[in-house]
Amino acid sequence: MKKIIERSKPIVAQTVRLRRRLHKLMERTLLLATLAIAIGFALPLHADTRQLLFDENAIKDPGSLVVKLQDTRAPVSEFIASQLSEDMQWILLGYDGASEPTSQQQKVLLSDLNQLLQMGSLYDPQLFANIELSEQTQTLVTQNPQSGEALIRLNRSLLADVYPYELAALSEEQTDTDFEGIETCRENLRQIKMALDTYRSSNADAYPQWLSELAPQYMDEKVLCCPADPTAGSPGVLTEDASDPMLPCSYLYEIRPSEKDGQHMLQTQEGDMTPIVRCEHHRLNLSVGGKLYRNGPQRDIYNSNKIGFSVLADALRDLRKQHGEGLFKTQKGRENLKQAIEELVLKQFIPQLLNALENEVYTQLETQLGKGILESPMGMDIVRQAMPQVRHQIKEQVQSELETRLGAEFFQTEEGKDILQQLSVLMSSEGIN
Repeated sequence: MKKIIERSKPIVAQTVRLRRRLHKLMERTLLLATLAIAIGFALPLHADTRQLLFDENAIKDPGSLVVKLQDTRAPVSEFIASQLSEDMQWILLGYDGASEPTSQQQKVLLSDLNQLLQMGSLYDPQLFANIELSEQTQTLVTQNPQSGEALIRLNRSLLADVYPYELAALSEEQTDTDFEGIETCRENLRQIKMALDTYRSSNADAYPQWLSELAPQYMDEKVLCCPADPTAGSPGVLTEDASDPMLPCSYLYEIRPSEKDGQHMLQTQEGDMTPIVRCEHHRLNLSVGGKLYRNGPQRDIYNSNKIGFSVLADALRDLRKQHGEGLFKTQKGRENLKQAIEELVLKQFIPQLLNALENEVYTQLETQLGKGILESPMGMDIVRQAMPQVRHQIKEQVQSELETRLGAEFFQTEEGKDILQQLSVLMSSEGIN
């Protein structure tokens, strides 16, 4: 094992260097500004400037931050990770995503973050396009500082906006209640992951329908209750329409029967970062790959917004509160529901899911048949035959998921029929182009 690690070190180092070169090619700063920044590095920081840097307390959740930096499919995380030191690259390579980073790993992370604050502006309009910037950050972006205190303020504000649950903003006041019970919650989620793995090994790789099926054979039922849950796992707002039918459970199980198809589609985009269990009290997610990470803009990864059926479920919950029993019975309720489906599923989710699947088809073709295959007549013919099948499969899965969530009766109404018609047009060749 030691020999393998030693042999791979030059490869990792070369990868880091290549990443940095690529990003340097994309930098838009003038040579003069770069020189000014370099000179700034050589000067000692003023005492008041040092106070703007991160300290240990400002890294609120180091484990979650490392997980998000590992997931370089998120453009902004890919850029930030590429700027980190070789030591930090090794940490990203080896971190398991579930344990607490060691004190030494946290020191390296802290040092790298503070270097980032001083290295030049991190802002790029494309990288931060899907990040909701605070008013303070927007003001600093407009000022476009190139060095000094204002630059550090800008970069720290940008990082806090990208990772709001992991990094504290300068103006943020933290209290112990912000983290109350979170370590117990983390341990609960680790126990749930181990129980799920054991269950699947005994059940032909299938997931249980509900988390309660894991107790008591695979874990203690107490693990299902988050210490921050005042209801002790009783059904409530956070688990509306998702309550475990057998045992009190604080956690949202994303592979429950009504969610299974949608989660399989989401996994096509998010891979092993797809959440399978979520704690809404701590905004903490357990992913398919066993990683623990907090909510926030990192869920807007793969160049997408907060899309898909999980967001439709949130919209549906809000509409039910607004319309009550009249949601499906009144024209106004059905029209509001139709608008939500159009915006969240038809306009956002499907096009980006299709794009992800198309890219997967292209990647597989190039992997198996060579880089130039897509430009050849044979490659173009394969794509022409494959994509209609992909579109048909997405249409069937989306329609099934919508009918499961909303009921077949809705699709007998004018609003429901119109949604199905739009879905058919969208998934045709003409609708996609």
